[in-house]
Amino acid sequence: MQSTLAAMENVSAPRKYAEKEIFVTGHDGTTPLEIFLLCLAVPIGLRLYSKLTSYVSHTNKRYYWLEIAIEFATLILPNLLLQTSLLPYIIGPSVLHLIMSILSYLLPHHHKQSHQTKVNNNNIIHRPPFLTVHRATIYIQTAIAILAVDFPIFPRRYCKTEIGGYGWMDLGAASFIIIAGWSSSSSSSTASNNIMSTMKSMKKAIIKCAPLLLLGIIRLITIKGVEYQEHVSEYGVHWNFFFTLCCVEGSMVAWKHVKGRFVSLTLPWDGMLACLLMMVYQLYLSVGGGQDFIENGPRQCSSDDSTWLSLLCSAFVANREGILGIIGYLSLRLLSESMARYCIWPKVDASTITELRQWRLLIASVAFWAVHFFLTSVLGVSNSRRSTNVPFILWSMAQNTSVLCLIHFAMTSMGEPVQSAPRIFNSINRFGLPVFFVSNILTGLVNLLVDTIHSSNEKAMLVLSVYLMAVCALSQLLDKLFDKKWAANKKVD
Repeated sequence: MQSTLAAMENVSAPRKYAEKEIFVTGHDGTTPLEIFLLCLAVPIGLRLYSKLTSYVSHTNKRYYWLEIAIEFATLILPNLLLQTSLLPYIIGPSVLHLIMSILSYLLPHHHKQSHQTKVNNNNIIHRPPFLTVHRATIYIQTAIAILAVDFPIFPRRYCKTEIGGYGWMDLGAASFIIIAGWSSSSSSSTASNNIMSTMKSMKKAIIKCAPLLLLGIIRLITIKGVEYQEHVSEYGVHWNFFFTLCCVEGSMVAWKHVKGRFVSLTLPWDGMLACLLMMVYQLYLSVGGGQDFIENGPRQCSSDDSTWLSLLCSAFVANREGILGIIGYLSLRLLSESMARYCIWPKVDASTITELRQWRLLIASVAFWAVHFFLTSVLGVSNSRRSTNVPFILWSMAQNTSVLCLIHFAMTSMGEPVQSAPRIFNSINRFGLPVFFVSNILTGLVNLLVDTIHSSNEKAMLVLSVYLMAVCALSQLLDKLFDKKWAANKKVD
């Protein structure tokens, strides 16, 4: 009897794996409009959050917990609701945004002395609060999606697209590349004349790439070891986003070293190189057969020879999406840095920077959307996450720039300057990589312990809510621990 049960379990394990793999693959996506609506929860919720927290006195002993609760309810929970089938197509998100807007409009602002979350500026990168909010928003939305996608409550049209189209989860990797470029451009713009030696550049590349390479290897071993469902057309058989990010970061360090030593810094070289890479890569995809190779090519070279050249060939074709995608993501990184120096970090007087940022972000958003729709609607080049082609790069930039523009407007039009991001957003921004890594581990654990694809909506919402609270609690715990450590070190000094 026991042997029969064991045999049944052995048979059901691969069947369950195959069922889960089918569940997350083969989807066509949705429309750019619906995906844009999913991103509006934070820009709209910021005003409601500001008004509700203005009613709580910061002298109240429970202020911290009340502020956390308000932030979770107005900024984080709506992001979870938007990624479920509980809200019907387009109408559901629109109604939710309308309700939040009406509430924020009807609630009078309680005029009291402004209280801003304390931020330890010695431990984080100096960046304006609107950029912190956008960066944390990407982490939160991605953390929700990587687990929610395994439940039926997550609409299948939000999954990563198989060949072409617009998928909500298609934006995740691209958004991480973009926010890295926007953040990096802050230091680049102030230290553009600092020419590093070759040894220093190599050391910087190792410091940036080593953790990402290690995370990529850990993810590869973990997924293969526990037989977690894989979306092979995402990056390939063995590749993952951490490897892509490692290659992009290493390439950027090398490019900045070359640019600093041999190239004049007066021209927008990042943007020019991005445009050159995009044009050459799109020509390869459209004219050189690259798109067809990525979509329909084999996963192994036909040669029976076991030489190192044959092995390299097989490794390349097995992971072609990830390896060729480096070109697209590198272009995206260069483009985001170049755009940020013009829109986010303009060298102007402090009294005019807010208005100038708003107008430039608006112009950049319109420009990205216009060029994207020209390529897709007029020239007929389909949007493809799988090949990371030019329309996908421009769509990613348009989407993120538009959301950043709205967040900037929301945070600068509240009647008083916003000096810092909300508490949870600030801590997630501060410890983004460890929080994201733990989110991936928790996602794997949930899939091992819960039969996700057969879970009811009620069970899914419970699991996702607890998971999301755990992620937020972790970020706050790390924030508190590092603040205490910093305070203790300051006393010693």
